[in-house]
Parts: sequence; C-alpha cells; structure tokens
Amino acid sequence: MKLQDAYASESNQLGGWELIGYTAPGSKTSSTNFASANFTYTSTPAGNASVALTPSGAAMNGGWIATANVALNDCPASATWTLNVTRKTDGVTYAKVFSDATNCEPLTPNFKNIGTN
Repeated sequence: MKLQDAYASESNQLGGWELIGYTAPGSKTSSTNFASANFTYTSTPAGNASVALTPSGAAMNGGWIATANVALNDCPASATWTLNVTRKTDGVTYAKVFSDATNCEPLTPNFKNIGTN
C-alpha cells in the first residue's frame, strides 16, 4: 500500500505491481498473477499498466486480490481477500473485502486493519 500511495501521489494514477515495484508471494504466472500452494494473487491493472484515479471517488475494484486455491479450515477454496482502491480529496483509501468474512476472517484477523490509521 505504501508503494501504491507513493505512486498515486506522484502520478495521480493507480499502478500495476511491476510499475510500483511490488512482488507478490509465490511464482509469477502472468502479468497480473502470482501463485503459491495456497493462494493466487491478482493485480489490477496489469503489470506495467496504470489507470487514472477518478476524482469522483469511484472505486478501482481489485487493486490486490488473493484467492484461496484450496479450502483453509472453514474457508472454502476460491474465497477472496480484496483491496479496492478509491481516490478521495484527501488521498487514496483502501476498502478491504472478504468474499466469506464469516469463515475466512478468522484466518487473517488483521487484514481488516490494513491501511487503517
């Protein structure tokens, strides 16, 4: 998030992972995906691409997505953890979304605190 914040403040754009210098866990499988045994990590926009942040405050959905490749305790395979990015007048904000909060939030209880002061 610090990399994305810095890029956004300099360019007024949301940058792909390669552009902002971020490497997700696991092995790179495409310009938008990295994969490990348990998760596939996806970037929007792809690789070196960038997308203008909208002054209207519209969300850029899926700036960072982790998808479970396997069931993890009660959290089902294909469950997702997502950071949606929105430009506000006071900077960039991040919305943390669980696809199955009831069963997946206990696995990553601090996920909801990412980007929170």
